[in-house]
Amino acid sequence: MNEIVATARCYRRACGGVMEGRIGNYPYRECGLDSVTLKGIRVYHCTECNALVPEIPAAGVLHRLIAVHLLNKKTLLSGAEVRFLRKLCGYSAEEFSTIMGSSKAVISRWENQNTHGGGTDRTIRLLVLDFLVREIAGKSAPVLKDVTVEQLSRQVLDTIKELADRRSDEQYEIPYKDIERSTQNSNINSREPVLV
Repeated sequence: MNEIVATARCYRRACGGVMEGRIGNYPYRECGLDSVTLKGIRVYHCTECNALVPEIPAAGVLHRLIAVHLLNKKTLLSGAEVRFLRKLCGYSAEEFSTIMGSSKAVISRWENQNTHGGGTDRTIRLLVLDFLVREIAGKSAPVLKDVTVEQLSRQVLDTIKELADRRSDEQYEIPYKDIERSTQNSNINSREPVLV
């Protein structure tokens, strides 16, 4: 068992127990994806009520790192991945349906039944690339450190050229050091505990 590196009061109102923080891996399902594991982060466990609370460093930066992983996926995005990217860009289902030239029902099928094809997948990736490029270009201190517009564009366009029109389940491991490196000099630089 890992060594206790910190303690805190339980975040649940009625509990009041002691939470023991240990460095470990955490399946980050709160983002809406079952495929993301945070590696080497502090995870608190309440000795009274068994609550688990990960210490999420800079969730905004983390979500952008996840998006970069998804944009570079060599196979079609899953419906959950489409939903994650839509929400990251700040689009409601209605706004997204207007942009994509589809109905809300079609968007719902893409996100819940994995019914979109290669052309739609490529368009979604280009929309997210546009969002990230505008974000990078519009900030004096970029959200993702060491990511340039040219590098990101080249990677995504290369992926789009090689995209296989099939689906696959991929797992994404985001090490704490990658999050920490990306948060240095970032406008999004906070540690945000997320209650599970």
